[in-house]
Amino acid sequence: MWRFPEHICSNEVRPVTVAEDIHRMTVDEYVHIVRDFGWESTELIEGVVYDVTPEHNRHMGTVMHVFRQLDAWFPEIATCTAGSVRLSPLSMVDADVFVLDVGVPLDPDDAVPVSAVKLVVEVSVTTQARDRGAKLIAYAKAGVPEVWLIDPRPDIGELVRYQDPDGASYHTVDRFDVGENARDLDVEVVLER
Repeated sequence: MWRFPEHICSNEVRPVTVAEDIHRMTVDEYVHIVRDFGWESTELIEGVVYDVTPEHNRHMGTVMHVFRQLDAWFPEIATCTAGSVRLSPLSMVDADVFVLDVGVPLDPDDAVPVSAVKLVVEVSVTTQARDRGAKLIAYAKAGVPEVWLIDPRPDIGELVRYQDPDGASYHTVDRFDVGENARDLDVEVVLER
């Protein structure tokens, strides 16, 4: 018969701090692990690896709609829907859409440096808590000048625009109704506010 070790009573409740159970890593360590062990669909935020949830049609359609609008609005700037962004030595993420300053040189064998990023768009269907929490904080700490969080679900259809990063937060926050799947998104209205 199995028994608890002598020093632990079977009904003993011991507090556990979550931070004790987290083993943080750097971007370089993360890149090696992803390459060596074939991890897929993950991101590193503040040294913690997060699984990325599957992206369904609502997410995909909204990402493509936003990408097309931004790409048309910024023809002289690179608008991307793929690639990793290195935010810090502890954070590397895959934003849904991001706009780059083409004047910043990119290393073809590395992630996009945060210094090249002008705008990040995250479409949040199943990742609300992370996108509005740890990921938004990581963007602010890295100095990403503008972040759009879009919730494309029916009866919500909202874009929250964050600007003016300061430490772990943003000074300016604006909300826009954009409809289901961001079908009513007007980039000009958002950018001119």
